[in-house]
Amino acid sequence: MAIIPSGFINSVVALGINLPDNKKHWIGTGFIVGRKEKNNPALSTHYLITNKHVVSSVKEICVRFNSVEGTFVKDYPISLYDEKGTPLFSPHPIETTDIIAIQISPQQLIKDKSIWGSFDLDDHALTLDQMRSTGVEEGSLVYALGFPMNLVETIKVPICRLGCVSRITDAFILKDANPIFLVDAQTFPGNSGGPVINRPEAISITGTPTNTTANLIGVLCSYIPYRETLYSRQTDRDRMVQEENSGLTIVHPVDRIKEVVELERERIETQRRESSSVTNSDETQTSKEEVTV
Repeated sequence: MAIIPSGFINSVVALGINLPDNKKHWIGTGFIVGRKEKNNPALSTHYLITNKHVVSSVKEICVRFNSVEGTFVKDYPISLYDEKGTPLFSPHPIETTDIIAIQISPQQLIKDKSIWGSFDLDDHALTLDQMRSTGVEEGSLVYALGFPMNLVETIKVPICRLGCVSRITDAFILKDANPIFLVDAQTFPGNSGGPVINRPEAISITGTPTNTTANLIGVLCSYIPYRETLYSRQTDRDRMVQEENSGLTIVHPVDRIKEVVELERERIETQRRESSSVTNSDETQTSKEEVTV
């Protein structure tokens, strides 16, 4: 009995950087979402989602997918800046909202017979309002998918951690004030940028809503550390601070993902219009900034 659709698993990718010895160091997690075109819902544009802090100190990342031919996996490079140093992605404008979006074109994936999937932002994702109306609240079970502690093996398979929503009522109330919510799903470095999925439930308390489908509900950001200061009575000073994982993890809701996707779409459209203006051509052109993977 499947709880998480295979397309969700296939949408999750490992993000890494190339080291001088031709090895790769895996720095985080990303996932692909699809946005239906408003004038043609049969077509979707796809975006890679991850955290700002995952790519904050790198110029290029490699994205790992599984493959049905040749090697088990294929790694695709994505440049994050052009030759002028202009970002080829869109960060969320609110500094504390730790999300970026990169528009991708999956033709090369299809050509290479790489395995990929996506979360449809209309059909497979819940905003805060939708979560509230379908009963995703404190105590609801969730799954966090990602690649903690450099655990990217021969075949790309994300680690799944089961947890629950720890606090979300304040996010429902303050939904227009850049809210976050918390999940109790122990995560580690490398999980950053991974998707959080609600677990479908067949039963609920009488008179309350039930969500019977799995959906994307947010992007994982980071765990909240518990810090304890060790104090010396002899010197009357703090000696050291011990820190450990509290098990509580910050999640940005789907609302913020949709916002940054719209910003990235507008960035690409603006670049296309400018390119078309320069060439004085009415033909549709493919943006040099649109990443093909």
